[in-house]
Amino acid sequence: MARFYTILAIIGAAVAFTEACTSSSGRTPSWDLSDNSEIYPTYDPGSGAVGVGVDIRFRRGADETAERVFNLIDRVGDGCIDVSEWTSEGGSVINFAELLNAADQNGDEKISWDEFPKADKANKA
Repeated sequence: MARFYTILAIIGAAVAFTEACTSSSGRTPSWDLSDNSEIYPTYDPGSGAVGVGVDIRFRRGADETAERVFNLIDRVGDGCIDVSEWTSEGGSVINFAELLNAADQNGDEKISWDEFPKADKANKA
């Protein structure tokens, strides 16, 4: 009977260890460091090397990123990007003129937040 309890204890410990060592990605064994990162052991059978792997998962919304870029370029904070702000971030005057042709709807020679998505598409084309 003691043998039965010993085996049961070993199985229970193995299940508990597996559950404790599973991250949100499902990799076993691994441990979540935060909501978007995990750490796990690695082994290369060819060389016998043991190491540690780290995964970082990026989760960004496209709108959040576009707004962050717009606010970064809009140094004055007036809600528009003009040629001086564009060139101070490394853009060229010729490139800005192309963006104006594609996106400047009101002719003020600036890119507003409302015009920015169209300018962004023109810049990627």
